[in-house]
Amino acid sequence: MQGLKGLIKILLVVFTTLLFANVAASIDPVLTMFNVENVIPQEDSVRFKTLLNVFDSYEAKLKTNPKDSVEIFKNLGLISAELKKPSDALVYTEKYIDNSTDVEILNKDSYNQIIETPEYQVLKDKYLIKWNTLIFICFYIVFIGVFFAVIINLKKSADRASNLLIGGFVLVHSLFILEWSLYCSNIRYSYPHTYIMSSSIALFYAPLLYFYFRRITGEHKFKSQDLLHFLAPVILLSILMPFYALSGEEKLKVMFNLSDLYSKKNFFFIVFIPKISSYIIYGYFIGRLYFKNRKELSEDTRDDDLNKWKRNLYYIHIMYMVSYTFYGFSASGIIPAESDFIYHSQMLAMSFMVLYIAKMAYLKPQIFNYKNFIEFENEDVAPKYVKSGLTESLSTELKEELMRLFSEERIYKDSNLNLDLISEKLNTTRHNTSQIINEQFNMNFFELINKFRIEEALNLLQEDINGDLNIIDVAYEVGYNNKVTFNKAFKKETSLTPTQFIESLNYN
Repeated sequence: MQGLKGLIKILLVVFTTLLFANVAASIDPVLTMFNVENVIPQEDSVRFKTLLNVFDSYEAKLKTNPKDSVEIFKNLGLISAELKKPSDALVYTEKYIDNSTDVEILNKDSYNQIIETPEYQVLKDKYLIKWNTLIFICFYIVFIGVFFAVIINLKKSADRASNLLIGGFVLVHSLFILEWSLYCSNIRYSYPHTYIMSSSIALFYAPLLYFYFRRITGEHKFKSQDLLHFLAPVILLSILMPFYALSGEEKLKVMFNLSDLYSKKNFFFIVFIPKISSYIIYGYFIGRLYFKNRKELSEDTRDDDLNKWKRNLYYIHIMYMVSYTFYGFSASGIIPAESDFIYHSQMLAMSFMVLYIAKMAYLKPQIFNYKNFIEFENEDVAPKYVKSGLTESLSTELKEELMRLFSEERIYKDSNLNLDLISEKLNTTRHNTSQIINEQFNMNFFELINKFRIEEALNLLQEDINGDLNIIDVAYEVGYNNKVTFNKAFKKETSLTPTQFIESLNYN
């Protein structure tokens, strides 16, 4: 009996020895036995020692059998997390994800052991979907840009061609910002088909801005040969189509530089070089248009709203072009400098462009009906209508009818009032209406409108004895779309702001 017990003990020792030898020599049995990925954390010294032995065996296997390194990295990362070794977990998990594209590993229960550590936060920020204030702001700017692109093309009594161009220009910007937001928030890993989605329209940016400038500086009429400017964007799109047709899994491999089909450096030559070349070439032609047009203007009209608009668009484009150039060369490694400023500067320039255009649409909506500016703001107050067929009697008759429209019908209270509407009511041409306003009133269209609107506002404020009216209510009542434009016109006419005028009434 005693001999049998001794034999059993010997067999148990041999069995245990063989078991641990097998652990050291093989990976898969360990995974099956301990189920490392889903193991429930326990304060158990035996289990802890076993995991350490498994960890050591994996590290040994990594040196002797590098072919299985991806799977080894995975298990070393999981075991390191279980053992509460965040530094090792960070190193091995990064290696695993960068070689497998499997970001979902970070949702395994094993990482609950280190979820509060800085190392896990590094992994989370690098691979998992994240949100912060900057990303929310960018998504909001995207919404503003898309909203503007739609609304500006629904506007009536406006130049459809110029609004289509500026709307398309802003929409391209918005898609760039959207892709950047998806990139920074790591959503691209969950939706890989969003990767470089805006690159397909990258070369539309500069031609749209160029033709918009041509339209608002010289009322350019499009011809069939103008379509040649959009040939490069079409070619780029055709080159990118094979990439867009790839599966999401293959696109993830491209993101992690694991693909045999594409590498990130391919896109430097496919997208960045043509894109920056387009920006520089069209930027040159836009600059020529702007400065040539500015030189032809009188000193009095160089700083009007329309020309400030052109100037600001041009210089914001230059700012974006420079920032994108530094970003591209830095991202490609040509310039050995990586910084958040370089990375974010091109996005700040794009966002600034969208917000500036949206702001002007709100504060200066008449800019987007540029013909009024061309005809009224950029002409002398009393031009020489040498070839005009307007007789003196007809001019007087039209002047009287115009005064009736303003005095009795108060058409100036219509916030959409423009030259076409007035000409229609006078049953005459735009040219005749322009001549009457300039010669009979010695002022331009906007000055005449503002004169009547501010006079109406003054009457309303003087009659408001109890102070029941808000300034914005008065602005809307007399025909303005916003308070800022009203305040500016009010001060120009009275040398006081509306608030100062109300205070002077109360004082008296």
